[in-house]
Amino acid sequence: MEKQTAVLNNKDRVIRSITLGILCILTLICIEEAVRNDVSREGYLFLANIVHILGLSFLTVLMGILFFKSKTVTGRKFFLALFLMILYAASFFSSLANSVYHLPGHTRQITILLTASYFFYLGLFVSLWFYQKQFLKASALTRAITMIMVIVYVLYVAALVVNLFRPILFQITPDGITSPDIVDYISAITDCIFLMLLSIGTIFSKLNRNRIIPFLICIFVPVLSIMLSYNHDVVDQNIYTWGIMLSTIVLPLCLVFINSYDELENDMVEREKEQSRLQVAVMISQMQPHFLYNCLASIGALCEEDPKLAAEATNAFSDYLRENMDFVDKRNPISFSEELNHIKTYVWLEKLRFPNKLNIEYEISCTAFLVPALSVQPMVENAIKHGICRKKSGGTVRICSFETDLHYVVTVSDDGTGFDVRQAIDDGRRHLGISNTRYRVREMVGGSLEIESTPGKGTVVTIQVPK
Repeated sequence: MEKQTAVLNNKDRVIRSITLGILCILTLICIEEAVRNDVSREGYLFLANIVHILGLSFLTVLMGILFFKSKTVTGRKFFLALFLMILYAASFFSSLANSVYHLPGHTRQITILLTASYFFYLGLFVSLWFYQKQFLKASALTRAITMIMVIVYVLYVAALVVNLFRPILFQITPDGITSPDIVDYISAITDCIFLMLLSIGTIFSKLNRNRIIPFLICIFVPVLSIMLSYNHDVVDQNIYTWGIMLSTIVLPLCLVFINSYDELENDMVEREKEQSRLQVAVMISQMQPHFLYNCLASIGALCEEDPKLAAEATNAFSDYLRENMDFVDKRNPISFSEELNHIKTYVWLEKLRFPNKLNIEYEISCTAFLVPALSVQPMVENAIKHGICRKKSGGTVRICSFETDLHYVVTVSDDGTGFDVRQAIDDGRRHLGISNTRYRVREMVGGSLEIESTPGKGTVVTIQVPK
């Protein structure tokens, strides 16, 4: 298995190396064509080609970093690499078109090169959307945008094919320049449609501002560059050159920034989740020894008084320990019914110790929702240990679940000793059980945990889980 993995990795490296080698060769071809056709004959063509070649070199370096700094190019990195490759192709054909632009006798060559550059430049929108979609949750809106964008792009490609035989987008005159007789409304309308779709997908997403603004920049940069590239003779030369620079250098930097920021943010979230999981593991592994000792002592006493009940208690105790250990490795939420079964096992064991002091009441209206593992049970444990057991006369713990229009709600209430919530927060001690549970409820199911308590009257813990 390891040998197969090593072989695959070697093949992957070879493919990446060949790809980078091809990109370097293509960049050299652009340089050779620019020199051979003397692009310095036109000042703005020379400057535009210099920017194109710098952009191609920059994109090659970015691709190299992406290829060899990442173990695998999948998911978001795959779509980022696809976008960079399409941008490279668009810049490559545009550079070759610039090299022969305004040269008589190259009408067909310029037409083919510009057609290819149009094809790849408009492909930037589609690849940008597929990259952006990796940050968005799948929805009817994202599916609709994808479908419309693909349909519009296919129709535009058909128009490019037709343009090779009958000019409808642009026409190259025998002098090697675009004819002013053809006004390219089709490309302009296509740009507007893509711009509108990408903007809608960005603005109506649930991304935070740190991502929405860079995405909007990435949307408008290629639009500017593409629209400026439609007619070399109409557009101001400096503006055209700046459009190329924005497209080939600024735009990739924005996307690399977005990708790096997202990876950093994901790493931080994963570390927090791992830390939370470890805290849960520590919390479980450091279960109060007196609970274990007292359970074993109770079982030992029952062995003589009621062997049948002792066997039942042993099985319950075994189930409790096994479920605790199993829940440590659960990174995903579990159904409330599973959590409730674990609670009932724990409560049954506690009632063996306090048959006359502890009373438990259940008011369960719904169980078909998810909660983090060991999120409600510690609250029941706190109610028994800190609320009921500290009260001489004992008391009642009530466990309820119900639903509202927006939430599933679980409450754990007791009529025990209670406490001052503000004083408990400022007592300088680390309440890992409560803070950890609150964090997991928020991060894993988007819910909340609130505690209300009155000294001498009791405590109510409320967990709300959004539907």
